[in-house]
Amino acid sequence: MKKVRRLLSMALAIMFAVSVFSIRSEAAMSAAGQAHMRPLSENEVQLIYTMFKADEYTKMYPDVKEVLGTDEMTLFNHFITFGIWEQRQPCVAFNVDVYATRNPDLHKEFGDDIVAYYRYYATHLNEQSWRTTPTKYDALWHNCIIYSVYDFVEGQDGPREGAVPVQTGNYHPDVFINGEDPSEANKAFE
Repeated sequence: MKKVRRLLSMALAIMFAVSVFSIRSEAAMSAAGQAHMRPLSENEVQLIYTMFKADEYTKMYPDVKEVLGTDEMTLFNHFITFGIWEQRQPCVAFNVDVYATRNPDLHKEFGDDIVAYYRYYATHLNEQSWRTTPTKYDALWHNCIIYSVYDFVEGQDGPREGAVPVQTGNYHPDVFINGEDPSEANKAFE
Protein backbone atom coordinates (compact mmCIF):
# COMPACT_ATOMS: atom_id res chain seq x y z
CA MET A 1 0.00 0.00 0.00
CA LYS A 2 2.89 2.35 0.81
CA LYS A 3 4.43 1.68 -2.61
CA VAL A 4 1.08 2.39 -4.30
CA ARG A 5 0.72 5.70 -2.47
CA ARG A 6 4.28 6.62 -3.39
CA LEU A 7 3.60 5.69 -7.01
CA LEU A 8 0.43 7.75 -7.18
CA SER A 9 1.99 10.71 -5.35
CA MET A 10 4.95 10.69 -7.71
CA ALA A 11 2.65 10.43 -10.72
CA LEU A 12 0.70 13.51 -9.62
CA ALA A 13 3.85 15.47 -8.82
CA ILE A 14 5.34 14.64 -12.19
CA MET A 15 2.27 15.84 -14.08
CA PHE A 16 3.53 19.38 -13.74
CA ALA A 17 7.01 18.41 -14.90
CA VAL A 18 5.78 16.93 -18.18
CA SER A 19 3.36 19.70 -19.13
CA VAL A 20 5.57 21.08 -21.93
CA PHE A 21 6.11 17.63 -23.42
CA SER A 22 2.44 16.76 -23.05
CA ILE A 23 1.38 19.50 -25.43
CA ARG A 24 3.63 18.04 -28.12
CA SER A 25 2.53 14.46 -27.39
CA GLU A 26 -1.16 15.22 -27.51
CA ALA A 27 -0.78 17.11 -30.78
CA ALA A 28 1.06 14.15 -32.31
CA MET A 29 -1.37 11.51 -31.04
CA SER A 30 -3.65 9.86 -33.56
CA ALA A 31 -7.34 10.65 -33.58
CA ALA A 32 -8.00 7.06 -32.46
CA GLY A 33 -5.67 7.50 -29.48
CA GLN A 34 -7.33 10.77 -28.50
CA ALA A 35 -10.78 9.20 -28.82
CA HIS A 36 -9.84 6.36 -26.45
CA MET A 37 -8.02 8.44 -23.81
CA ARG A 38 -9.54 8.13 -20.37
CA PRO A 39 -8.38 8.26 -16.77
CA LEU A 40 -6.95 4.95 -15.58
CA SER A 41 -8.12 3.42 -12.32
CA GLU A 42 -5.62 2.86 -9.50
CA ASN A 43 -5.79 -0.89 -10.19
CA GLU A 44 -5.08 -0.38 -13.90
CA VAL A 45 -2.09 1.85 -13.10
CA GLN A 46 -0.71 -0.81 -10.75
CA LEU A 47 -1.13 -3.61 -13.31
CA ILE A 48 0.45 -1.60 -16.10
CA TYR A 49 3.36 -0.64 -13.82
CA THR A 50 4.22 -4.35 -13.47
CA MET A 51 4.88 -4.41 -17.23
CA PHE A 52 6.80 -1.13 -17.51
CA LYS A 53 10.59 -1.15 -17.94
CA ALA A 54 12.01 2.40 -17.94
CA ASP A 55 15.40 1.47 -19.43
CA GLU A 56 13.73 -0.28 -22.36
CA TYR A 57 11.24 2.56 -22.81
CA THR A 58 14.03 5.11 -23.20
CA LYS A 59 15.82 2.92 -25.76
CA MET A 60 12.66 2.46 -27.82
CA TYR A 61 11.61 6.12 -27.55
CA PRO A 62 14.61 8.44 -27.58
CA ASP A 63 12.25 11.38 -28.17
CA VAL A 64 10.78 10.82 -24.72
CA LYS A 65 14.22 10.38 -23.13
CA GLU A 66 15.46 13.58 -24.76
CA VAL A 67 12.66 15.63 -23.19
CA LEU A 68 11.98 13.80 -19.92
CA GLY A 69 15.29 12.15 -19.04
CA THR A 70 15.59 8.74 -17.42
CA ASP A 71 13.69 9.00 -14.14
CA GLU A 72 11.52 5.88 -13.92
CA MET A 73 8.46 7.55 -12.44
CA THR A 74 8.56 10.44 -14.91
CA LEU A 75 8.73 7.96 -17.79
CA PHE A 76 5.97 5.80 -16.34
CA ASN A 77 3.78 8.85 -15.91
CA HIS A 78 4.37 9.71 -19.57
CA PHE A 79 3.42 6.18 -20.55
CA ILE A 80 0.14 6.07 -18.61
CA THR A 81 -0.76 9.62 -19.63
CA PHE A 82 0.17 9.52 -23.32
CA GLY A 83 2.27 6.53 -24.37
CA ILE A 84 -0.38 3.87 -23.88
CA TRP A 85 -2.86 5.81 -26.04
CA GLU A 86 -0.17 6.39 -28.67
CA GLN A 87 0.37 2.61 -28.71
CA ARG A 88 3.93 2.89 -27.43
CA GLN A 89 5.29 -0.25 -25.79
CA PRO A 90 5.87 -0.40 -22.01
CA CYS A 91 8.73 -2.85 -22.58
CA VAL A 92 10.38 -4.88 -25.33
CA ALA A 93 8.42 -8.02 -24.43
CA PHE A 94 4.91 -6.61 -25.01
CA ASN A 95 3.34 -4.92 -28.02
CA VAL A 96 -0.40 -4.40 -27.66
CA ASP A 97 -1.09 -4.45 -31.40
CA VAL A 98 0.63 -7.82 -31.81
CA TYR A 99 -1.07 -9.21 -28.70
CA ALA A 100 -4.52 -8.11 -29.87
CA THR A 101 -4.08 -9.25 -33.47
CA ARG A 102 -2.59 -12.64 -32.69
CA ASN A 103 -5.18 -13.51 -30.04
CA PRO A 104 -8.53 -13.50 -31.88
CA ASP A 105 -10.44 -14.63 -28.79
CA LEU A 106 -9.29 -11.46 -27.04
CA HIS A 107 -9.91 -8.99 -29.86
CA LYS A 108 -13.38 -10.46 -30.28
CA GLU A 109 -13.99 -9.94 -26.54
CA PHE A 110 -12.24 -6.58 -26.00
CA GLY A 111 -12.54 -4.89 -29.39
CA ASP A 112 -10.58 -1.62 -29.36
CA ASP A 113 -10.32 -1.31 -25.56
CA ILE A 114 -6.54 -0.98 -25.38
CA VAL A 115 -6.42 -1.05 -21.57
CA ALA A 116 -8.33 -4.36 -21.47
CA TYR A 117 -5.44 -6.09 -23.27
CA TYR A 118 -2.94 -4.76 -20.73
CA ARG A 119 -5.18 -5.84 -17.83
CA TYR A 120 -5.65 -9.29 -19.31
CA TYR A 121 -1.96 -9.82 -20.05
CA ALA A 122 -0.92 -8.70 -16.55
CA THR A 123 -3.54 -10.82 -14.77
CA HIS A 124 -3.30 -14.02 -16.84
CA LEU A 125 0.40 -14.74 -16.73
CA ASN A 126 -0.32 -18.47 -16.53
CA GLU A 127 -1.77 -18.32 -20.05
CA GLN A 128 1.19 -16.55 -21.59
CA SER A 129 3.09 -19.81 -22.09
CA TRP A 130 0.57 -21.00 -24.69
CA ARG A 131 -0.36 -17.64 -26.20
CA THR A 132 1.79 -16.19 -28.97
CA THR A 133 4.73 -14.00 -28.04
CA PRO A 134 3.46 -10.40 -28.16
CA THR A 135 6.44 -8.79 -29.89
CA LYS A 136 6.91 -7.23 -33.29
CA TYR A 137 9.91 -9.51 -33.94
CA ASP A 138 7.89 -12.65 -33.28
CA ALA A 139 5.12 -11.42 -35.56
CA LEU A 140 7.65 -10.73 -38.32
CA TRP A 141 9.32 -14.10 -37.79
CA HIS A 142 5.94 -15.82 -38.23
CA ASN A 143 5.05 -13.56 -41.20
CA CYS A 144 1.95 -12.22 -39.45
CA ILE A 145 -0.07 -9.24 -40.57
CA ILE A 146 -0.59 -6.97 -37.56
CA TYR A 147 -3.34 -4.39 -37.15
CA SER A 148 -3.74 -1.54 -34.70
CA VAL A 149 -5.67 -2.48 -31.57
CA TYR A 150 -7.93 0.44 -32.48
CA ASP A 151 -9.03 -1.45 -35.61
CA PHE A 152 -10.81 -4.21 -33.70
CA VAL A 153 -14.52 -4.26 -32.95
CA GLU A 154 -15.98 -6.12 -29.98
CA GLY A 155 -17.75 -9.28 -31.12
CA GLN A 156 -16.22 -9.20 -34.60
CA ASP A 157 -13.69 -11.64 -36.05
CA GLY A 158 -10.75 -9.74 -37.49
CA PRO A 159 -10.19 -6.02 -37.86
CA ARG A 160 -12.79 -3.56 -39.12
CA GLU A 161 -13.21 -3.40 -42.88
CA GLY A 162 -10.69 -1.16 -44.58
CA ALA A 163 -8.16 -1.40 -41.73
CA VAL A 164 -4.57 -0.89 -42.86
CA PRO A 165 -1.95 -3.17 -41.27
CA VAL A 166 0.67 -1.57 -39.03
CA GLN A 167 3.11 -4.41 -39.77
CA THR A 168 3.47 -7.00 -42.54
CA GLY A 169 6.27 -9.22 -43.79
CA ASN A 170 7.37 -6.44 -46.15
CA TYR A 171 6.51 -3.44 -43.97
CA HIS A 172 7.81 -3.56 -40.42
CA PRO A 173 8.73 -0.17 -38.97
CA ASP A 174 10.93 -0.29 -35.87
CA VAL A 175 11.78 -3.96 -36.47
CA PHE A 176 15.39 -4.22 -37.51
CA ILE A 177 16.65 -7.39 -39.13
CA ASN A 178 20.09 -8.58 -38.01
CA GLY A 179 20.30 -5.63 -35.64
CA GLU A 180 20.66 -3.17 -38.54
CA ASP A 181 18.70 0.06 -38.56
CA PRO A 182 17.20 0.27 -42.07
CA SER A 183 17.56 4.05 -42.14
CA GLU A 184 21.34 3.60 -41.79
CA ALA A 185 21.42 0.92 -44.52
CA ASN A 186 19.45 3.14 -46.89
CA LYS A 187 21.98 5.98 -46.55
CA ALA A 188 24.36 3.98 -48.75
CA PHE A 189 21.92 4.42 -51.64
CA GLU A 190 21.38 8.17 -51.19
